[in-house]
Amino acid sequence: METDKFQLKVDGDTDGFVPNSEKLDITRYFHDQVDTEQLYRKPDPPRKTIKERISSLCTGSDVLCYLISLFPIFGTIKSYQIKSYILGDVVSGISSACLHFPQGLAFGILASLSPAQGLYTSFFPVICYVIFGTSPHISFGTNAVIALFTAEIVEMQEFNHEYNSTVSYQGNFSLNLEHEALQLKSETAAGASFFVGAILLAMGFLRLGFITSYISSSFISAFTTASAVHIISSQVPKALGISVPLISGAGKLILLYIEIFKRIATANVASIIISLICIAILIIVKDCINEKCKDKMKMPVPIDLILIIVATLISHFGRLSQQFGVAIVNEIPSGIPAPSLPRLSVDYLGQSFITAIIVFVLTISMARVCEIKHDYQVNDNQELIAYGMANFVGSFFSCFPSCTAPPRTMLLSTLGAKTTLNGVFTTIFILLVLLVIGPLFTSLPQAVLAIMVIMAVKNLLLQVKQLKTYWSVNIFDFIIWLGTFLCGVLIDFPFALYIGVILCFFTVVLQSQTSKYYTLKKSTSEDLFLDSNRHQNVVDLQTIKIFRMESSLYFATADLFRNRLYAATVDPRKLKRTKEINVTFSDDKQVNSTDDPIIKNTESTNSPQSFDILKYVILDCSAINYIDSNGVQVLLRICGEFDRAKVQVLFANTTVCFQNIVQNSVLSDSISKEHIFPTTFDAVRYALNPP
Repeated sequence: METDKFQLKVDGDTDGFVPNSEKLDITRYFHDQVDTEQLYRKPDPPRKTIKERISSLCTGSDVLCYLISLFPIFGTIKSYQIKSYILGDVVSGISSACLHFPQGLAFGILASLSPAQGLYTSFFPVICYVIFGTSPHISFGTNAVIALFTAEIVEMQEFNHEYNSTVSYQGNFSLNLEHEALQLKSETAAGASFFVGAILLAMGFLRLGFITSYISSSFISAFTTASAVHIISSQVPKALGISVPLISGAGKLILLYIEIFKRIATANVASIIISLICIAILIIVKDCINEKCKDKMKMPVPIDLILIIVATLISHFGRLSQQFGVAIVNEIPSGIPAPSLPRLSVDYLGQSFITAIIVFVLTISMARVCEIKHDYQVNDNQELIAYGMANFVGSFFSCFPSCTAPPRTMLLSTLGAKTTLNGVFTTIFILLVLLVIGPLFTSLPQAVLAIMVIMAVKNLLLQVKQLKTYWSVNIFDFIIWLGTFLCGVLIDFPFALYIGVILCFFTVVLQSQTSKYYTLKKSTSEDLFLDSNRHQNVVDLQTIKIFRMESSLYFATADLFRNRLYAATVDPRKLKRTKEINVTFSDDKQVNSTDDPIIKNTESTNSPQSFDILKYVILDCSAINYIDSNGVQVLLRICGEFDRAKVQVLFANTTVCFQNIVQNSVLSDSISKEHIFPTTFDAVRYALNPP
């Protein structure tokens, strides 16, 4: 094969000087697909039978390594450097516990359960994540969004359950109505945690961690912002010291505020004063002192913990509940609950599945943020197993579904947690709370916890600022964000998920139908092929049309690809009819470089002049990374229709997917490898100098 220094020359080419550019002299061989495979393709490895594949995967050492890999704590302990890691893990673990305790109490109430269950959820899932997790900065436990989802589940079960003044349960003993309702909700929450854990475990063992690639960041942002609105709204009655009836269904948030305004005259003045004082303290310490002085402090001021201690002391000795009617936490049982079977029902299986997906999305998103910031790798599939085990095991100890919380995760990241063993020090602190300290906080005002919840999620509301970015970068992201948020707020929170997923799917479909397509023309001064719609100083190759569409070729785009190809080049069906009636033109007819062959309308595109001079259509396949059976059929039709019109179809910049489809389908009978080229330059070279 001789060396090819051929330069493409067409009418209109000039030796124009390109300022501030270096001229490249490139020498290479001319290749088609046959040449490329003969010169560069590796020999195919010998094919193994199914039995050989299974035996190679199931050796004793491989099985043992896989089982050990399910427990990353072994590797953490083995490589643990005490002098380098211990201080960071101890400080970050205890600091995280200072957030776990107040958030556990607050989110337990937010989940429509007892504060004790929030503490349980701050203990058992943390232990499980230490054993099975891979990110040192993920703080598993209670989460405001998941607590809100749990409240939806348990309140719906309570709403659908008809109670008498006394109800019999296991053991056939009678309980009063209030205690029975709390017991039902507690068992339902544990059952939801069981389902969530089982679903996440199944996803982990099926290696479904890759689904994170299909989650739109605009959807996550809108979803969490809508959740923040619901979370804050749910705490407003507690902060004002008023009680509202249970509300569910479409328009829940609007109806909630209607009820709040109806009862605003009955608001507890003491609760309002407590709320305002707590807001002021949290803003001053968190947003001013901790944020602005974080580089000068070894650890942030644990204002949440300090606040609940001071508020409890004031409430207890000031008798705020008896004197001013301030709602307090009341009983917080001490000790660790005995393991018991959770209450399972198909009634909330669907909601549990949604909750499981949200747990995965929220936690893996935070893990990705920390992964990039601290330059380490998170195993998606192992993380799924860790999330699953945390929820599955927790369900036997009266926990509700658990997840990471952004404030605690960011705290671990800021304080330099080194390994997942920081969770050991967190659980030691929470264990002391459960065994000794917890019952001391029975006088804690609920308004304090309500304000702590509101302040913990207020930053999520600031994500609305991202709308401007989405609008300027991608209108589809803007539509997803706005539609998800408005549906979640104006209809109901679960609808944010449903509508958001539908909008994501709709935008994918819409983008496939609005994929860019264009013809490529040659630069007048160099061997460069550019989009004729966007670039000037380009010229047609008289007998050649080069077409590119930025989309894969499947059922949603196959017919669109064909129609746009014919619109941008020529329609071979009309070309065939024109030639049949012997309309001919001179072969040496020139095409002025200023003529625009991209057809804006059918008449100019399919003019007899274009019909007669066209010999080759080159399809730039660089964007085609997927082809289905519809795509195969469309390519067959395109090749057949152009062939009958005496026009040869060539393929350039083909992907591995395209080459495999051609080789393994009926396309191999219609598309020769001699007509497939590694670059557009090779295809044009072939068309100008055919064999």
